[in-house]
Amino acid sequence: MAVKEKNEQQEEKNEQKEKNEQQEEKNNNGNYSINLAIVGGVVGAGIGLLSSPGTSKKLYQNISQSEVVKVAGNQLRRSAQEMLAAQAQSGIKQLASGYMGKNVVSLLSPLKSDEKKKSKNDASSELDEIKEENKSINNRLDKIENMLGELVDSKK
Repeated sequence: MAVKEKNEQQEEKNEQKEKNEQQEEKNNNGNYSINLAIVGGVVGAGIGLLSSPGTSKKLYQNISQSEVVKVAGNQLRRSAQEMLAAQAQSGIKQLASGYMGKNVVSLLSPLKSDEKKKSKNDASSELDEIKEENKSINNRLDKIENMLGELVDSKK
């Protein structure tokens, strides 16, 4: 008997939880719909303002004269320049490391098989030297990049 009562109580609790979850889901869906309606209204109003010639000209003038927009534009420009510089630097690093690969060495010296074996040992030692040079160059580039970043930060 006690087991049946506990099972019934547990089932009632589970049903109550399911009802609560369904109610919360309905509320969330309602809030989501309201949010979408508000966003749609704002977007529609913005399009309406920009589509009328007189209002759009005034709006563009006000935005272009705004100090906030000027500051945001300068920050955006700086961020874009920093990103482009970082991408260019990483591209150069990848390009340089690609030229130093094993395939380039074998392509540049098409020798006979005996000569290839001898040249592989020489090439591997040269390759190790080049890798060490690349590491030192990369370290220098990283230091320069850090210094440039500090310089840009100090100019802000």
